[in-house]
Amino acid sequence: MRSPLVVDSNEPEDIPDRLRELGVDVEIQKIAPGDYVLGPIGIERKTLTDFFNSLVRKRLFEQVQRLKDAYPQALVLLEGDLSEISTYKHPQSVLGALLALEVKERVPVLTTADKEQTALVLYVLWKGQDKAAPEYGLRHKPKTLSLGQRQRFLVEGLPNVGETLARNLLERFGTVRSVFTASKAELERVPKIGGMRAAEIERLVTAAYEGEQTHLEDEESAPDESL
Repeated sequence: MRSPLVVDSNEPEDIPDRLRELGVDVEIQKIAPGDYVLGPIGIERKTLTDFFNSLVRKRLFEQVQRLKDAYPQALVLLEGDLSEISTYKHPQSVLGALLALEVKERVPVLTTADKEQTALVLYVLWKGQDKAAPEYGLRHKPKTLSLGQRQRFLVEGLPNVGETLARNLLERFGTVRSVFTASKAELERVPKIGGMRAAEIERLVTAAYEGEQTHLEDEESAPDESL
């Protein structure tokens, strides 16, 4: 039996919808880090604009390292028209980053023209997966992260919390324990958290565990900050 393709809840709905049309077993969950998980493979989807912005903000390689540390195998899907790279002010920087990912970081980068092709690539990966491969959890234990990175990793497991919000929370409360024990009112005072996200965080950390039958539904769709 094939493993389901787990899709992050912040991904555009038309991709999982197309995957279902293709017959893929899709599960929607909050993932940190990554956008898709297929068995041991953690997959990050980036549009060309996302890739460039992450590079400019000097976050790209830190994000990729987190993906490598979290999953036995990391994969980047780069979505967009690669000919646009030549129109950038420093196209050599983008090309150099792509080479570094492939050669130095040993992270495969698959390119797709649009979301339709992205869905087709994910379908091929799902269809061709090794049925005998062991199952893996969504958030594997980091192997070489610093203390601060491990703290952010834990906080990013909260609903709709990516890297930026995790930093905001830790800077506000000082420790992971304080973040997890903060009240809704205290959480709302953190920049960009808001009332709905604060309520969802409080609900998650105070709810009794009810096994695999209960799924926490996201009450809002927040921008993806996971990578």
